[in-house]
Amino acid sequence: MKENCRGLLAGAGVGYTLLFISPISKHVVDSFIDVAVSRRAPVAFVASLNQVDLDGGYTGWTPQGFAEYVRRRVAEVAGWEYPVILQLDHGGPWLKDKHLERNYSFEEALSDFLKSLEGFLRAGFQLVHLDATVDPGNPGMSAEPGEAAVRTAELLAYAEDLAAQLGAERVFYEVGSDRWGFKPPETYNYFLSGFVREARSRRLNLSRVIFSVAHVGTEVRPGNRADAGTLKSFASLVGAYGFKLKVHSGDYLENPEALLEAGVGGVNIGPMFAHVMYSTLMSIVAEKMSSEDASWYIELLNRLIASADRLSKYTGRGEVEEYKLGLASRYIWSRPDVQGIIARISQDLQIDINSVLIKQLREKMIFYIEKLNLKNLVMEQR
Repeated sequence: MKENCRGLLAGAGVGYTLLFISPISKHVVDSFIDVAVSRRAPVAFVASLNQVDLDGGYTGWTPQGFAEYVRRRVAEVAGWEYPVILQLDHGGPWLKDKHLERNYSFEEALSDFLKSLEGFLRAGFQLVHLDATVDPGNPGMSAEPGEAAVRTAELLAYAEDLAAQLGAERVFYEVGSDRWGFKPPETYNYFLSGFVREARSRRLNLSRVIFSVAHVGTEVRPGNRADAGTLKSFASLVGAYGFKLKVHSGDYLENPEALLEAGVGGVNIGPMFAHVMYSTLMSIVAEKMSSEDASWYIELLNRLIASADRLSKYTGRGEVEEYKLGLASRYIWSRPDVQGIIARISQDLQIDINSVLIKQLREKMIFYIEKLNLKNLVMEQR
C-alpha cells in the first residue's frame, strides 16, 4: 500500500489533482475520510506546525496521535489497508507561531523545527513541505529568494539525514512557499534555480522533491478563482525542474477544474471548513432558538474566537466580516468548552448538531473530489 501512495504522488498532475485537507477539527478529518473512502478517492491530509505538533497544536493532536487516529479510522471505514498520505505543511524556521511570539533566532527556530520534524518522520508522514521563505529580520518578514534557496537546500539535507538516522522509509518533499505573496515567475525561477544548484552541490536526491508551491493569486476568501494563464505559467516553470505545481489557498475555489486543466499536482484546503462549521452552527442557532437565546450563544462563540488571539491573522485592521470570524474559528473547534457548547445546543434543540456540521462539510468535499477527478483512483489490492 506504500507503493500505492508513491504511485498516487507520481501520477499527480496528469489526469487528476490531489486534494490535501487541513485537519481543522475532528469533524473535518472524519468527514473527509468518509467521503474519500466512499468514492475511492485518495485520503491526503496536510498539517501545519500550529495544528499538529509535539505540543498538541490547536487540535490537540501530536504527529503520532494524528497518524494513528487517521490510519485507524480509515481502516474502520474501508475495511482494508487503504492508502493514506500524510504531509507536514510549512515546515521550517519561524513557521510556527511560537517561534515568532518568543522572538527566536534563526538557530533557535531551526532547532525547534528539527525536533518537530523528527516527530513527524517517526509518525510515518511521507511528505514534508520545506519552507525557508520567512525571515522576521527582513521587510515584510520575507527571506530574500537567494537566501531562501540556500536555506531550503539546507533543510532538505537535514531532513534526509534525519530520515536515514530514523530508518524512515522513503520521504518525499515540497519546496517553495505562498507566504511570499504573489511574485512574478522570474523571481520564482531565481529561487528554484538557486535551490537546485545548491542541492546538487550537496549531492542531494532531487527526485524526492515532488511538489513546488507558488503563490498563483488564489486567496482564502469567498469568490476565490484561479487564473488559467497564471496556473499554466507556474506549472510550466516548476515542471522545467522536474517538480509538480502545488497550489495553497484552494479554499472557496469556484473553478477547481482549472487546476486539473493546467496540470497542477495538488491543492491544499483548510480554513474554509472552519467557516462552514461556524456559519452552519450560527444559522441553526439563529433559526431555531429565541432571539434572546440565539444572541447569547452567538456572542459567546464570537468571544471565544476573539479570545483565541488569532483573529487578527484574518482581519488585520479591517472590518471583522462574517467569513473572517469563521476562518478564525478553526482555533476553537477542538476545545472541550466548545464541544460542550455544541452538546448543550444539541440537547436544547433536540438536533444532532455534529451530524449537521458533518453533512455540510461532506458536500463541500464532494465538490472538490469530483472537480479534481479523484473518484475511483484507489483500487483495492488483494
